Parts: sequence; structure tokens; C-alpha cells
Amino acid sequence: RREGGTRERFCAGAQALAMEPPAAMGPRIERTVFDEPHHECGFALLRLLKPLEYYEEKYGTSFFGLNRMYLMMEKQRNRGQDGCGLASVKLDVPPGTKYISCEKSVDKDPIKDVFERAQRTSADKIARAPREAMVTKGEDGKQRPDPQWIKENVPFAGELFLAHVRYGTDSDNSIDRCHPVLRESNWLTRSLLLAGNFNITNNEDLFASLVQIGQHPRELSDTVTLLEKIGHFVDKENNDLYVKYSASGQAPRTCFSLIAENINVARILRRASTDWDGGYCIAGLFGHGDCFVLRDPCGIRPAFYLANDEVVCVASEAPLIQTVFNVGEDVVKPLPPGQALVVKRSGHWKLEGVLPPQPLKQCSFERIYFSRGNDSGVYREREQLGRFLLLPLVKMLEAKGDSLANAVLSFIPNTSELAFNGLYKEALVEMDRRRTRLIQELFACRKPNGEGAGAGNVQEIEEAVRRVGELKVRAEKVVHKDAKIRTFIQEDTSREHLTMHAYDVHYGTVKAGEDVLVALDDSIVRGNTLKNAILRTLDRLGPKRILVLSSCPQIRYPDVYGIDMAKLGDLAAFKAAISLLEERGMGNVLTEVYKACRAQLAKPLSSRDFTNHVTRIYEPFTVEEISAKIVEQITPSDCQAEVGVLFNTVDALHEAMPEYSGDWYFTGDYPTPGGTKVCCRAFVLWFEGSNARCYGVSSASSCAQTPVLVIGHGGAEHALAWKLSQSHEVGCVYVAPGNAGSSGQAASGHHSTTTHGDDDPQAFSGTMHSAPMVPVDVPLTPPHFKEVKDFCKERSIVLAVIGQEQLLREGLADQLRSAGVPTFGPSQVAAEIESSRAFSKSLVERLKIPMAPGRPKEGDESTVEVSVLAFSDGVRFKLLPVAVQEQKRALDGERGAITDGMGAFAPSAALDEEGLHRVADDVVGPILEALRQEERAFVGCLQTELILTPNGPMVSAFRTCLGDPTAQAALPLFSEDLFEVLSACAGSRLNRDAMLGVRPNTSVVAVVMASGGYPGTFQRGHAVSGIDRALCVPGVHVFHTGTSLEEGLASSTPKAGARRVMRRSSFSNVASNDASWSQRVTTCGGRVLTVAAVARSLCEARERSYVGVRAINFSDAWYRHDVAALASVQPMASSPRMRPQEFAPMPRGGAELSPIGGDAGDKCEFTYRAAGVDNAACGAAIESFEPLMMRTWKKGDEAQLPHGPKVCEVVGGNMLVSSTNALGTKVKVAAQIGIYETLGIDLVALCVNDIAARGAEPLFFHEHLSIEKLDGHQAMKLVKGISDGCLEAGCRLLDTSVAELPGVFASSGLDFVGFAVGNVQKASLLPRVQDMAPEDSIIGLPATGFHSNGFSLVRAIIRAAGLEYSQAAPFDPTRSLGEALLPPTRIYAKAVLELARQGLLKGAAQVAHGGLEGSLESTLPPTLEAHLRAEAWELPAELRWLAAVGKVPCTEMMATFNCGLGMLLIVKPESTDEVFRILQELHEEPVVVGALKASAQTGAGSKRVVIHGAQGAWLMLPELGVSLPFPQVLSSLQDPHTVSRKRTLVLAGAEDITPLNALFRAARVPASAATVVGVASMYPECMALSQARSARIKQIVLGDGRFKKQDFFCEGLDDELGAPAEAGAGGEGDGAGASRSLAEDFCAELDREMAELQVEILLVLDDVDTGLFTKSFLQRHMGQVLLAHASLLPAFPGRNPLHAALRSGTCVTGCTVSFAVPPSIGAGECFGPQVHQDPLRIALNDNTESLRQRLPQPWLDP
Repeated sequence: RREGGTRERFCAGAQALAMEPPAAMGPRIERTVFDEPHHECGFALLRLLKPLEYYEEKYGTSFFGLNRMYLMMEKQRNRGQDGCGLASVKLDVPPGTKYISCEKSVDKDPIKDVFERAQRTSADKIARAPREAMVTKGEDGKQRPDPQWIKENVPFAGELFLAHVRYGTDSDNSIDRCHPVLRESNWLTRSLLLAGNFNITNNEDLFASLVQIGQHPRELSDTVTLLEKIGHFVDKENNDLYVKYSASGQAPRTCFSLIAENINVARILRRASTDWDGGYCIAGLFGHGDCFVLRDPCGIRPAFYLANDEVVCVASEAPLIQTVFNVGEDVVKPLPPGQALVVKRSGHWKLEGVLPPQPLKQCSFERIYFSRGNDSGVYREREQLGRFLLLPLVKMLEAKGDSLANAVLSFIPNTSELAFNGLYKEALVEMDRRRTRLIQELFACRKPNGEGAGAGNVQEIEEAVRRVGELKVRAEKVVHKDAKIRTFIQEDTSREHLTMHAYDVHYGTVKAGEDVLVALDDSIVRGNTLKNAILRTLDRLGPKRILVLSSCPQIRYPDVYGIDMAKLGDLAAFKAAISLLEERGMGNVLTEVYKACRAQLAKPLSSRDFTNHVTRIYEPFTVEEISAKIVEQITPSDCQAEVGVLFNTVDALHEAMPEYSGDWYFTGDYPTPGGTKVCCRAFVLWFEGSNARCYGVSSASSCAQTPVLVIGHGGAEHALAWKLSQSHEVGCVYVAPGNAGSSGQAASGHHSTTTHGDDDPQAFSGTMHSAPMVPVDVPLTPPHFKEVKDFCKERSIVLAVIGQEQLLREGLADQLRSAGVPTFGPSQVAAEIESSRAFSKSLVERLKIPMAPGRPKEGDESTVEVSVLAFSDGVRFKLLPVAVQEQKRALDGERGAITDGMGAFAPSAALDEEGLHRVADDVVGPILEALRQEERAFVGCLQTELILTPNGPMVSAFRTCLGDPTAQAALPLFSEDLFEVLSACAGSRLNRDAMLGVRPNTSVVAVVMASGGYPGTFQRGHAVSGIDRALCVPGVHVFHTGTSLEEGLASSTPKAGARRVMRRSSFSNVASNDASWSQRVTTCGGRVLTVAAVARSLCEARERSYVGVRAINFSDAWYRHDVAALASVQPMASSPRMRPQEFAPMPRGGAELSPIGGDAGDKCEFTYRAAGVDNAACGAAIESFEPLMMRTWKKGDEAQLPHGPKVCEVVGGNMLVSSTNALGTKVKVAAQIGIYETLGIDLVALCVNDIAARGAEPLFFHEHLSIEKLDGHQAMKLVKGISDGCLEAGCRLLDTSVAELPGVFASSGLDFVGFAVGNVQKASLLPRVQDMAPEDSIIGLPATGFHSNGFSLVRAIIRAAGLEYSQAAPFDPTRSLGEALLPPTRIYAKAVLELARQGLLKGAAQVAHGGLEGSLESTLPPTLEAHLRAEAWELPAELRWLAAVGKVPCTEMMATFNCGLGMLLIVKPESTDEVFRILQELHEEPVVVGALKASAQTGAGSKRVVIHGAQGAWLMLPELGVSLPFPQVLSSLQDPHTVSRKRTLVLAGAEDITPLNALFRAARVPASAATVVGVASMYPECMALSQARSARIKQIVLGDGRFKKQDFFCEGLDDELGAPAEAGAGGEGDGAGASRSLAEDFCAELDREMAELQVEILLVLDDVDTGLFTKSFLQRHMGQVLLAHASLLPAFPGRNPLHAALRSGTCVTGCTVSFAVPPSIGAGECFGPQVHQDPLRIALNDNTESLRQRLPQPWLDP
């Protein structure tokens, strides 16, 4: 007050403080921020849409594309520093020219290195350009290389570019890891370049699927796997299209041109990506010019695209596209999830749906950490994340008595700068709020009467001014990176040391002991950088406290989609939660989570039922508790300042970036099942102490390729290898030396698609995971076993399992352990419990364990022998909780010699759970403890053999490894992972559980099959057959004991002395694809095989086991028949061995007909009759049966059609319709190749299609199978097909029956009969013959092949041609011949019934018995005939080939086969469009194939079905084995965007004979340059418009008929030789003015129609007078009007040239196509330059009609 205006000066000062930034802060942070390099893959794809000349002229360079790619890669340095790659593809270069260029680098600056090398190479080429390549361009007149020369000679001068910067997720940064990767081929359409930003979680499964189909991928990386996965379907697409075009008669070169135009990239990606799981944006270039980018359906990985008239560009980030191409934000769009942007070689681009989009889960962490800050969205989002941290920060400060006043705000460089900007701005806002409150308080100090304040108030005002002055935000750049050292990804051993020197500080920015230093980082991942570098560095400044803020929430879970957070144990939040669990005594949670995670890993990804159990680790704790523990763990021991951390919340994250909801690293909510599964794998790896990554190449190697070695050659070793191969931890099981079972012979069969529970023994029948079993020939040479040790070291064996007692006795286990190999098997001294009878006896006596005096006497069936299995780690042991009962005598009834075992089963009821515990306490425990005390610690499986007596169990013997067949009966019961159990034993870490886990409610019976003479002398080398059939029995496993493999050429019988080798196979249950070799299993031991069956009960398991045994054959085989038989059940046979005739090998099935002889052979033609089927005889027989049938009918019964289903009226006008069919000889083909699954569909289709053709809905189906000898699995496949067919047809399968008829059929013969019944109201019964009328349309529905008729003829031709059903089909090399013949009959019931319900059908006929000709006859009334046009539909390639090879006449084809049509429908002509619409909605492909006509003939011998043009349309070319082209085949595959086709309007006159049908066919060929968009004429009723109507082409009547009477329009062709006066084009005769006026009207009308249809070519036929065109019309359309004239111009230029040619006596005429030109004055001719001429010779008997029909049609030339 003394100074005057104190209040006013204070207010002004407060406003200034609020307006000005603190001096220490300097200028406000600007919007533009330059992020330094970070670590994430990036890619860019560029397609130039213009020729190089365009870019040369506009941008001054032919290297526009290369330059733009360089800029885009430079701007993606933030996404990768480990490598760079660049590829380019050139379009339309001549053969011999290099069209793919590729450069890669892992240099220190790979982007610079790649583009400098590309530039140097290009500059060198240009410097050596020849003189003729130089052209003068530009205003300076300098010479420059011609762009076309540059394109053909200089690398990276193409139209397509693909580049990639790599961020490696492991330490292998070799050049092989760089993208793009190339799959090269000599065929352009098979060459593929691939690059992208992706990580696949199920790479191991995809890799296995490639191996399953016979591929051999060069490495287990997701890049190579995806390349080969896509490449596989690229090959399939190429093969499919080649078959189509080749079958249509195209030359090979034309085929590949058509493939390039029509290859369906979206379909390829759809097929390839069906089972991908992960985050990905994948870009690809094809050699022929197509390219694509595919984004994952969850949108995890980002991609943005720009498409304009110059380029199509796709890249990982939007800003770089905006900057490089100088476009606005609005034109750069995100690629929709699940879609692919596909650019065709023509330049047309389209977004194609590939995978169904899932809930959007765009990666938020990538957005926070990796994306460029100059993206407007990224800028706003990061800034908002910083703003959200302020209020929690203030609370954190005030909780310890601090405030913003003594806080220094800073950030950890560099990506956190934007979030810091938001934090600082929010702090300024907060300060403004606080200043406002203080000012409001100051005003409150003034007295109400307006007088000045008193002395006390002055002091309060001064204090308030002081407080306002302290309200400043202090912001400093405290930290800077002292060196560009990567800390986010390095090898673990080097990261810590490097990070200590990565940061430095600006001294003097913090008041020591007073200030709180707040450092903002974008994330806290591992905490190592904080602990080892940042906190120590910040502590040098002496702050009071250090608060580290993270702009993202706590990272609790690994990322599995490409960001390098693959080890759960590295995450700071996870380590904190583990410590809290341990401190609070909650360690059991870890064990529970581990078990739950392991259970998740056992599930196939296809189940999609995954739970992230790792979340349970965090559930007991709050975010604050975990943060506090993180502080405790990351604070360096020498740090003086107090440390705190503050994380953003997940809610704040979602509010800041609502479109980026992918938060799995914070919440554990993974968007894909594979993500959840990999997270579980990460926990398992951590729990087990593994340092492996949870995904990627290294993790794949550690988790999916863990190698195990099983040593031995018997059945127990095969069983061990089989069980180990099912572990998800095992990648490969080596077996040394193994037997035929470990050489590619599957132990298991009958894979079920049903998900089985733990209590379902059927689950054992097949397993989703099965590691390969590989036999290895490793010498087992005692005493040092050097070769075995070397092998284990070389292959990094993680577990060796010894299965032979002899090797244990020789000390193999000791040698392996000394070499550091974890080994399951006791030491040499511990093995003495079996090898030394004296030692074991002494030990048992010392422990006072009862010992049996000897084996039970022969014939003693009351004494039971069992084995108890104990797995020991030397200290602890776990017991198998069931006893295995053995039967050791050779013969039934416990007679014969004692063997090592002829059968076993489990569980044995003879020793219950209480007895097992007693054995464990009284026998096993004391034995193992005594061995340990004697320093003979037993590590392995101790098999204790007991004899159960009335006085209790007595020890018979000890075995130091699993015995045979005990192992085969015990191992299928395991519910635990055998690898885990054996590894725990080998590693001395067996847990304390007393018992192992077994499957509940499960029994196993194992039966041994032995060679004759065993256990005495026996023969070797007998071939074993039927193993595959045995494996088809549900629950059956076949284990090999004494077998080997013999190899030889498939076409010859193995000779004596043929070498026997152990052949390796990629997967144990994948048969070899090498068709030239065959393997046969032969006997080489006394006990040959053990057939073990798993089931819910012992009785069921025993039955299954013996079914499997009976399926297997080898000479002199025998087995016991009473394994697991109850005492009350008598043996199955009295003889211990089967009689020779009972066990004789089954004769080979599938005997074919002998070669066809007689007249058919003489003519070299095949007919159905010559093949053994006499349709005429069959028809006559059926007719002779008719009186016998009719005498059973009742009065009023409906008259029946002579063929097809029969009807019977029941109550209320309901009609029952029945059909009975047998499958015929199609089953012979199926038997040859072993495919029975679809035969049931055939049988159902034959019946229900017949029923539907009568308008009836199928109700139920019955099946009967008659067979020589029942094969249960084969019968199951047949009935499964019937069930599938009934589901598709919508009818019930009510009954199935089977009859075995030995002696009735040949070996493997069968008869398959079906019976179906349907229901229809009498008024709706078809056919409605009374409604049928001439011109009714006949619509055909395509067939899927031969369906079920004509196979006797098919087989006869194939046999005569010397072909095998297993070889590639000559007409489709992608399938075997047998597979190509067996597609099931289509079921048309739903389509036919829908039409019938809507009243659109007059009749329908299934094309089956009687072929195409005979099937329709019975549907027609006597007064009508069916006339079909053969050119209207495609004759399938298989029928073309068959007819060509067998020289089958067209008449025979029509009478025998369906000729490509499976169902014929009769409808009203006006209903055709509606019928087409309905059928197409039901996914049918209808085609009008003909019409009904009035019958010209009557009588028994008249033909009711006439097929026109078959001889011509189905003309066979024997040298190609195909027919002439069918346009429909090609047009159905034609992509309208891939070629430029001229829109053509045809102008026609009144002539009845026109070339239009031929023109329409020619225009449908994809190679055609034209597409017909309409036909115009002045005559409403002319033939040309009628033909256009039939072809569904637009018809135009010009002038509504008012031009019809004018003289200048030809009314047909007259007899004049000269030309008429040219009224419209300059004629001078009377009435020329009027005619000219009409001509102008006509041309104006034509102009309007051409404009509406966007016509590019007007084709004028020769029955139109050229005089109707005005001069101005022809001038406007110069070069667009083509004239077709029926003469060889200039001869006969006038009207009726053909008649003129005949009258002139010339012997040649022809056809000319020329351009129309305006005529000169006084001339009436409009013929200009000629386009094409074709001659035609005139015969003596020719007239104008015959000439016109034979007239050449030059437009058929593409």
C-alpha cells in the first residue's frame, strides 16, 4: 500500500508467472520430435503403376522406385538395425533377362550398405551403356539411357519393390536371417519373395505340417515355414490352373500365360494361412508381377497403404508414406485386419478378405515404444499417457512431504520425450489451477467495504505472493545417452556391462539433498538398465529421492508376437511377484501353475481352449505391492537416494489410445490361443530352470527339438520310444539300433478327431504330437562305448534310456554319466541285482524278503505271476499303481516251455492297491534303500517279478529295465509325461508322490506273436503283412520285437540276398512318398510282434487285441489264445498253434478283368458291353420282371416309371417314394488304393437323388454290406460315409446291416446296397409330364466326376493302358489316378427340392444308369424329345482323356457316362432366370444345356434324347489326350481385371444363318481381346437377337422397328450382283435426301446405344448394308467399326457376295474383316484397311446356305 497499487502489481505478476515458462526450462517443447533408433522390424512394398518413361519425364529419373524405397527404409531405422534387404521384380522382360534383383546386408549400417551397393551396380551398368541405348531427352539436350534399356539391363529398375529392416529376436544376425527371402523357380508364377513384420506362435506345428506332406524345410524358422507354406499352395494353384487350361487344349506356353493372368492370390493366402497363429504383416512379390500384403485377423501388427494413379505403397507406419510421397493423412489408410491388399500384374488392386476378422487387438506397446513420434496419433497418445501420470505423481510426492516445488522433471532418452512433454504440460496446467486458487484466497482477504487490508492482511498477501512465486515447474534434461548402445536386445551376458556406460547426466541440474528427481521412461521391462546404469547415474547428482515413472503399466507377461520380451523370468514385475510369493509362504501357487501350464501345453492348438494360468501369480497382490518389490529389487546397493517407481494404469492406457486395445503384456489377455499357450510355455521354461526363449528359433529348438536316445532293439525299447515321442518336450527320439518299428512303422493307428478326456482310453489311439523316431547305427562297443558318447555329444542328447540288461551289465550307464549325459538306467554295480543271481539272492535273504523257490509248474493256471514297476532316482522312487500280470508259458493253459513272456495285461486284479503298497513297503523300498547304502544307488526302472501264493507275494526275479511284454502293457496306461518322469529320475529330482499317474478306467492287453519253433530254433526272413490293418482297429498298438525292414523296387519281388537296411523316415506315422521303393517288414527274431490294445475294460481290450492279431500274417506265426482269459472261459482253440490253412497268407485282392477281346479289341475301341456290362440285357431282364411285380400291386396303385424310384400311395394322398441302389465296381477302384471314406456318400447320393427327382423329401436310409471277410475298420469308413451323406441330404440313417459271405465273393470282395424312402404329396409328384411343352428349358447341374457309373469300362481301359491307380493321373498330375476317379457323387436333393417346393420344376432326372442319353428318357412324355447341345457345357478332363485313350465313341460315352452332368432339370423358359438365381444361392453352377422339342418320330426304336454336336465339341486329340478348348472352362477362371478386353457391340441383319454362337464362344476365351456386350438389329424377330437371348447377352432393337421397312437395310440377301445406291453415305439417286435423314436417325440411335454400353468396337455383320452409316458417324468412330464381309475383298463387295461368287463360277471365296472408313465422293464402298482374310474352297454341290455354314470366322483367332 505504501508503494501504491500492491494488489495491482501482484495480479500483474501472477499473470506473468502463469504465462511465462520457467527460465530453466527454456523454450516450450515443440510438436516435432526426432526419435532415435529403436528395435522392431519394418517393411515397405511399392508397386509402380506407370511405365518408367513416365517417372523419367515427371521426376527426372528412371530410378523413382529405388529412390522412394531408400527414403522409406531410412525413415524406418527406428524399426531395425540388425539387417536390411531389398528386392525388385521387373514385368514383361524377355526370357533370359534377369527379372529379380535382391541385395541384403548385416553391415554396421545395413540400410546405407544395401542401397549404396544397388546404386553402384546400377551406375556401373549405365556407364557401360551402348551408344544405341542413349536417347536425347530434356531441355538441356543431353543424352540419357533409354528407360526401356535401363529396365532390361540395370538391376533394381523394375516395377515392384520390397524392402525390410530387421530387428532380430535372437543373437543370430546372419545374412540368411534377412528378408526378403526368395523361393525361386523357372516358372514366373511360382517364384515368390517374402518379407514382413511377424512372429508365429505355432511355428513348430506348421513346420510339422510341411513335413507331413513330404517337404523338407531347410530350417525351423517362421520365415522359412511361412515361405514354404505359402509356396506349397502357390504350387497347388499353379497345378490346378495348368490342369484346367491344358485340359482345354491350350499349348503349354499359353497355359502359363493364362495362369499369370488368373492366379488367385487371395485363395492361395486363404489356404496357406488357415492354421497360422500370431501377429503378422506379410508382404510378397510373385515373379510374374502380382504382389500382396496380408495382415493378421486381430490387427496385432500394423500396416498402412497408399493407392493412387502412380503407385500402390504399403509400409509399417503411416507418417513415412505421407512424407515420402508428400500426401495428406487422409489418403493413407490402415490395412484392415484379416485382409490382403492384392495388386495384380495389370496394376489393378483390391482388398481381399482372407481370414475372418477377430476382435481388434492392435499392439499398444509397439505404439508406445516403436512407432515414429511424428505420426499425429502417436504424438497425441504418448502425450496423453504422460498427462495421466501427473496426479499419481503429486500424491506420491506429497505422501513423503514433497511437492512439485522441489521436484525436477526429466526423462530417460529418447522415446519417452513425448510422454514427458505431456507430463510437463499437465504440470503447467496444475500450476495454473493452484495459482488460481491462491489468487482467489488473496481476494478473499480484502474487506467487504472495499477498504484496504490491515497489517495482518498485508502479511498474508505477502506470504501468498511468495507462495505463488514458488509455483514453478522445474524441468531439466538431466540424462542423455552417452553412446548409442543397444540395451533392448543383446545377449544376456553382455547387456549388463554395456548398459552401465550407456547414460550420463548434466551436472548442476539438481540441488543435492533437496530435490526430488523425477525421471520418466516409456517402460520398465527387465529393470536391469535401471539398476545397472540409470539409477547409479542419477544418484551421482545427490537427489533426495529418485522417482522413476513408466508411461506404460507393469509388464507382467511375455510378448509372443515379435517384440523381444520372450523370457518370463526377465520381467521385473514377474520377479517381484515371485519374491512376494516366496516371502509369504505361497510357493505352492508356483507348483500349481506349473502343472496347469504343462497341461495347457499338451493340448493341440486347434482345441482353442486355453487359459492363462500365469495370471494366478499376480492375483494375491496389489499393483502397489508389486511396485514396492520392484523398487527393492532394482535399487543398487550403493544408491544413496531413496527410490520409487510409478506405473501408468491399464485404464489410463486404454483411455489414451482407445484404438490400440492389445494389452497382453500388461494383462495376460492374449488375442490368439497360441499366445496363451506360449505364455504357459514361458512359465514352464522358467520353472524348469531353462534359459530358452518361449518362441522363435531358439525356443523351437529347445522345446520342439529336444533329442532323446533309446538304446536297444526289442519290443520294450520300441514301446519306450513310442511313449517318449508323445511328449511335447521331445523333438526327436533316436533308437540305437532299433528295429522296423523305429524305422517309420507307426506303433499307433486309428487317429480320432474327437477330443478325448483323460478317462477315455480311446485317447491313446492317436496323439496330436508325435516326434519322429529315427534308428541310428551307432556301434555299442564295450567297455568305453566311445561311439555312443560321441553321438550323444554331437546330437546334444538330453536323456539316454538304456533298455538292454546286457549293456547295463557292461557299464554303459556309467560311461554315459561320466560323459555328462543324463541317463536312465542303473550303474554296473546296481545292475548286479539282475545280472548276479548270487548277489540278488543274498540281498533278499539279508532283508528277509520271501523268495519263490521256482517258477509255477507246467499246467498250473491257479498261480499268478505279476510285475511291479518302480521308477527310482537313487533316493526316492515312484510306483506304477497297477500290477502287470504276465503269461510266460509258450502254450495255452500255461503249458509248454517257459519264455520271456507270451502275453501280459494290466491292471491285474490279483494284486490290489493295498497289496501294491505292501509290496512297496516290504520289498521295493527295502531293496532300493539297501542298494543306496551299499553305494549302488539304483537310477532306473526296477521291475520286481512276483509269484502270488496263498502265503502272500514272493519275489521271483528282479529286472533292471522294462521287460517285454510288460512294457507294452504298462506304458499305454501312463497319464504322466514319460520324458518328465525319466528325466526326473536321471536328474535325481523325483518328487515325493508315492504313485505315478495312470489313466482311470483303462485296461491294456498285450499279445505276443512269435515265429514257429520259438523258444527253440526258428526261421527268419518271413514277410509280415497286415500291420496297417491291425492299426486300424481302435485302441490297437503294434510293437516290434524281432523285425527288420527289407527294401527293393516296388515293381519286383525282393530277391534272395536283397540287402536289408534300416531306412529313416521323417515322421513315424507318415508313409514314404517315394513311389519307386517299397518296404516290407520281415521277421528276424523268435518273438516278432506284440499287439497291445487299450480299452475301458479288460474284456474289450482283449477282444480288440485279438482282432489286431488276426489281421497280421507271416509264415508259421503263432500266439497264445488265452491271454487275459478268465479262468471260467475255455481257451479259444484247442491247438496251441493255428493250423496252416487258418494262417495261410490272404490272397491278393482286387483281381481285375482279363484283357477285353472280341470285336472290341479288334477295333481298338472300348465299350461298356465289351467291359462286361450289357445294358440291353439288363433292361430286358427288368422288363421281364414287370408282370411279376404288377401282380402284387393293389387296385389304384400309381403307374411306375420304367427306371428309377418307385412310388406307393399311403393315407391322405401321401406318396412314399423308394429307391434301391448298389454301388457297383467303383468299390474295386477304392479297394485298390484303400480309400473307402466316400463310398457311403456315393450310395446315399444314388438313392436320394432319385427320390428328390420325384419331388419327394428323403426320410430315411438303410444300408446293407455283404462281404467275404469283415474288416471292422473298413466297415466303419463305409458307414461313416453313409452318415455324412445322410446329413448332407437331410435324411435319417435308420439301419445298417452286415453279412459275412465266405465263398460268395472273391477275396476282399463286397457288395454295398442302399435303400431310401421319401415322402411327397401326390399333387407335387414329379415329373409333371402333362405340363411339359416344346421349348421348355433343360438345365444341367455339373457332376464331380464319374459319380458311380461306368466304372467297369473305366477299369478296363486303365488296365489295357497298363496304368496303376497309385500313379499320377495323366489328366491331373496333382492327384493319383485312383483319387481322381473317386470324388463322391454330388447330392442334389436340397437344390432339387427347393425348386420343387416353389413349383418351378416340371421334371428332373439323375444322370446315372443309362448315361446321359438313357437317364432322361423315362421322364419325358411320348410326344416330346430332349435336344441337348454338347457345346453348352464342359466335358470333364478325365472323360476327355478316357475317351481318347480308349477310343470310346461319342455314342458310347453318352450311353455310359454322365458326360459332366449329374442332374437334369426341366423348367419353363420364362422361369430360367429365377431357377438360376435359386440354384446359385445354393452354390450350384447351372447351365442351360438344351430344350424340349416335339417328337418327330414315334415307336419303340425312336431316340428320345438327342445330343447335338458331340462329335465336334468332344473331338479328341490323341496326341494330347484332351479335347478342343471349351471357353467355359477358361472364362470361369478369368479375372476380368487382369486383361484389357474391348467392349464389342454386334450389329446384325435378318439373316437366319449367323456366326454369332461361334463369336460368343470365341469371346469367352480369356485370351480373346473382346467381350460381347450386346447384339443390335432393327428386326425384333431376327435369329441374331434370338441367339443373343439364349446366350444371355443384351438384345437391342434399334428404332423400335421403325427402320425395318427402309430400303437401305438388307432384308436377308437378294440376288443382285452389284451394289445398291449408298443412301446414307453419299448416294445420289432419287429419295436420297429422305434416306439420308433416316440414316442420320439410325446412326444417332446407334450412337446412343454405344455410349450407354461404353462400346469400344462395333462389329457389323455382312447382312447389314453399309449404306446405313453416315459419313460423320464413320468419322467419329474411325478405327472402332469393323465390317465382316462374306468374300475375299476386293472381289464381290456388294450385296449377297456368296451368291455372286457362285454365279461367277469362281472356285474360292472366303471372309474378310476390315475397318470401316468414310467413302470418297461418288463411291459407295466403306471398306478400309483389312484386318484379316480367310479363304474357303467352293465345292461343286455348294449353295449359298452351305457356304454360309462353312464360312471361316476369323474372329476365332485370339
